[in-house]
Amino acid sequence: MPNNPLQAYYRQPKIYLTLPSGGKYYPDGALNGDPSNLPVFGMTAMDEILLKTPDALFSGESVVSVIKSCIPGIVDPWSMPTIDMDAALIAIRIATYGSKLPMTFKCKKCKEENSIDLDLSSTLEYFINLEYQDYIYIDPLTVHIKPLTYKEVTESQLKQYELRKMLAQSYDNMPEEERSKHLNSIFAKLSELQSSMFKRAISSVEADDTVVENKEQIQEWIHNSDAVFFETIKKHLEHLAETWKVQPQPTTCAACEAENELNINMDYSSFFVKR
Repeated sequence: MPNNPLQAYYRQPKIYLTLPSGGKYYPDGALNGDPSNLPVFGMTAMDEILLKTPDALFSGESVVSVIKSCIPGIVDPWSMPTIDMDAALIAIRIATYGSKLPMTFKCKKCKEENSIDLDLSSTLEYFINLEYQDYIYIDPLTVHIKPLTYKEVTESQLKQYELRKMLAQSYDNMPEEERSKHLNSIFAKLSELQSSMFKRAISSVEADDTVVENKEQIQEWIHNSDAVFFETIKKHLEHLAETWKVQPQPTTCAACEAENELNINMDYSSFFVKR
């Protein structure tokens, strides 16, 4: 087949991304290329359509397809550690529309409406400079943890959605005792779902000179250990989650010069809209 004369006008990489994870935590074959220098292409028209498709967004399929399209070095986005997800999507938006993100905010002091252009490059730099603390020492044990994959988080969010949808249903025709049992059962499932995500993040435990990687043995230890162990791990994971999210951006009101903090909305259906 002859070369397409329009080939010279195909997409070219716009920026190069350093993965915050450094390529760690990816299974074999999920990543291709230098994790400190992955080419990032701008979105195609089809990519933009996918990010406006509610069902595909809800299931995570559209995000996976767009990452494959724009960062081909990430061969299996489902296996991506979540600490790379926001950085990858910010890089794709920069490659597509540039580093400026137009936003509006109302000043908390004078209530004046402000329009500004946030620089996404600094937000991307924030993630690249973070270091994931993947172990915690709880005397006498060292617990090693790993970030969850995009697939694990997406599946958990879908289950949470289904359970919360059940909570929102009307149970007016159900006897009080039966309704109470039913709701308590849903709350218990939600609690167990959250707990299971924390447990899934534990990759191994060092005990004396032994490293335990067997998932069943780790689960058995958690169920039979003092609550302080799990609570300490849980707090560490919650701290990491808070650190590894898009941070509020300081900005100044043009009218009264009051300091404000502006949150970047990472809702993909709006984040990837050119304003």
